[in-house]
Amino acid sequence: MNNHELNREGRRNVEAELLRRGAASVTSRGTRKIYLHVTNSNQSRTVELQVKTKRKGNWHTRTDEAKPSGTPMALEDVRHFWVFVDLGGTPRYRIVPNGWIRNDIHEAHQQYLNKHGGHRAQNDDSNHHSIHESRLENWQNTWDILGIF
Repeated sequence: MNNHELNREGRRNVEAELLRRGAASVTSRGTRKIYLHVTNSNQSRTVELQVKTKRKGNWHTRTDEAKPSGTPMALEDVRHFWVFVDLGGTPRYRIVPNGWIRNDIHEAHQQYLNKHGGHRAQNDDSNHHSIHESRLENWQNTWDILGIF
């Protein structure tokens, strides 16, 4: 299974889980980055989900996804979330507010750069960022934060 197939499988698993839990509708939007738009049963709330999928190792993103945050938003005001899917066995999900994960990426990358004297260890031009599941432990199966069920 290549990366595109793995990502499609992750989105299919998330869609199925959302519908099983009671989401009224799930639609895909986007070309390069595909987002799921999920609506509750009375159409009063829609959230956007960015899905990251892995079978082994870590999840991958880019440092340009990093953004330091100020005051966290109240969950009822958050409309954009990331869903991290682990397909290395029975599917496992971590549902994370966009602002939280972007700030986490920023902080982790800054720590990495500080550890290496302000530079990447091997290639300063790289924008790769790895997310170990230990950073997302507190977000496992937090589907309720979406506020759509």
